[in-house]
Amino acid sequence: MMGFSCARNFAAVALVSVALTGCFDDTPDTGTIKPVDWYKAHDAERQVMLEKCGNNPGELKDDSNCINARQAMKLLSSGEEFELDLSTLEDGED
Repeated sequence: MMGFSCARNFAAVALVSVALTGCFDDTPDTGTIKPVDWYKAHDAERQVMLEKCGNNPGELKDDSNCINARQAMKLLSSGEEFELDLSTLEDGED
């Protein structure tokens, strides 16, 4: 009889533990997951998401919307012209 009681107590504790697992998730919600193409087409929303992700990188670095917004930014910025400042390099030729 003792074994049944112990097993029942263990099952009850396991069930309560599983039930409470989702109750303490305090990760900020970034909303419905948007694909990279959506973030490429929606500049304002991409900027808002990048700001939100940048303000809380410890918790949001693996968030799907943060990843997709960053990827969209990378794809949009690749190939853009930028000014390269070479004035800080030393001249190795004497």
